[in-house]
Amino acid sequence: MKYIIFDIDGTLTDTTEIDDHCYTRAIEETFGFRDFETNYGYYKNTTDSGIIDQLFRERKGRTYTEEEREQFIAHFCSLLERAYEEKPERIREIQKAGSVLATLCRQQHISIGLATGGWRESALFKLRCAGINIDGCTAASFAQDALARQDIIGHTIRKMNEQHGQELALANITYVGDGNWDYLATKDMGIQFIGIANKKLAHLEDIVKITDYDDLYQHIGLYAERL
Repeated sequence: MKYIIFDIDGTLTDTTEIDDHCYTRAIEETFGFRDFETNYGYYKNTTDSGIIDQLFRERKGRTYTEEEREQFIAHFCSLLERAYEEKPERIREIQKAGSVLATLCRQQHISIGLATGGWRESALFKLRCAGINIDGCTAASFAQDALARQDIIGHTIRKMNEQHGQELALANITYVGDGNWDYLATKDMGIQFIGIANKKLAHLEDIVKITDYDDLYQHIGLYAERL
């Protein structure tokens, strides 16, 4: 068996721009923070939970409370919903991502997971708006589950292992993502990485990158079986 685990923003959904815009505004309006770094690759943990944890520790000397987290998520999601209502094209799938995901979910020897640095509520909203069905996925983990991306991915792997009653070898696990932080997390964990070709990964020359989702099949050994 193989596990294929997907990131969401920039990987399954074309939502990075709207996500960053609404996330920044939600930080300002919920917590009153100003003049903070909005190049989110700067933060130790480039996840929704990791970023606000670092901001809280730098500015308040503590992490956020559960109540503060829930207030933030509610406001963030309301901003996403409003932005989508104004311009639905701001949330769309990466071309062919939904159909490829559906095909992989039907394979008996492949198990599909999701592991994103985004909150559960916002991630599921964006997937719905993009028309991507994740019912066939074995497990999913979100920013609520950990601060570090590798811990979020690890959480999904543990849930998949529990579902299948096994401890899958790391060599049989692949993560598909679009950011340098995705690559670094998989390198730290010792699992395989496939990147969505973009400027964030342009400096990496020794990894597999795909420009078309149909190319994914051959890289996971499913090219002849996908039909």
